[in-house]
Amino acid sequence: MECNIGILLASHGEYCHGAKNSLEMIIGDCPDLLCVSVTPSMNNEDVQVQMREAYELLKKECSEVLIFTDLLCGSPNHAAVRLMMSREDITVVTGYNLAILVELVNRRNTSDLKVQELLNGIEDTLASSLRIMTKEGEWYHGN
Repeated sequence: MECNIGILLASHGEYCHGAKNSLEMIIGDCPDLLCVSVTPSMNNEDVQVQMREAYELLKKECSEVLIFTDLLCGSPNHAAVRLMMSREDITVVTGYNLAILVELVNRRNTSDLKVQELLNGIEDTLASSLRIMTKEGEWYHGN
């Protein structure tokens, strides 16, 4: 069965695996969601190879791939952008948190959206998920 959107989480270290594990605690199994972890022993070519292999696995089942990277200009982001430049079916988003993943994966699993439709409103989700609280009360929220 083909999915519309495969999701690839990429990060320095185990962040992406932790995000996936937490996501699955909340919403259950997340098919067509893979992780690429960059470790200190990996060089740029190693990162690129893992990114391409994960992409190719997702493309067996999905028509588009959405890659989330943890940090702008980091090794995972560079590898994702290089891969995106050679493909028409990849979108890269830099920065992710659990709130964004829960919303997007739930929307992906319950609708027939394309990547751009799925990403509409992502800024609002990100902004509304950021709160700074003190004993005196909440003094910042993203909106």
